[in-house]
Amino acid sequence: MEHTPAPYGPRAVYGYVMYIGSNMLFLLYMTWAIIPDEVLHDYLGLTYWPSKYWAVAIPVWALTALATFAFLIYPAINMLITPDIDDIRTITDKYALQKTESTPGAPGGIPAVSDIPITEVCRRLYLRKKNS
Repeated sequence: MEHTPAPYGPRAVYGYVMYIGSNMLFLLYMTWAIIPDEVLHDYLGLTYWPSKYWAVAIPVWALTALATFAFLIYPAINMLITPDIDDIRTITDKYALQKTESTPGAPGGIPAVSDIPITEVCRRLYLRKKNS
């Protein structure tokens, strides 16, 4: 079957089950975290629950892990896969469009789309003109 984001039968069922399941888990978590142990034991007959410490610790640990990934690990991975400054891949790649001298249409028209070489960019940005 072709991968498509369009809705179809099984995807709708899985989505509905995930929606109901996540809401039920959240309701169970909030019940465990907010209602005192005495009420859970006396009125609902639930005798074993993990410590309330974990109701706070698990979200804090999850957010700490997310922040560590977002601010340290992800940028480090990007820096590892970035080519060095003197690597040829920093300047060009196999998808670069080289400038052609023959432009279609009338003289003085719009030139064809191409990448500007880094040498021309540096020459125009950083070299001073002799008349200045």
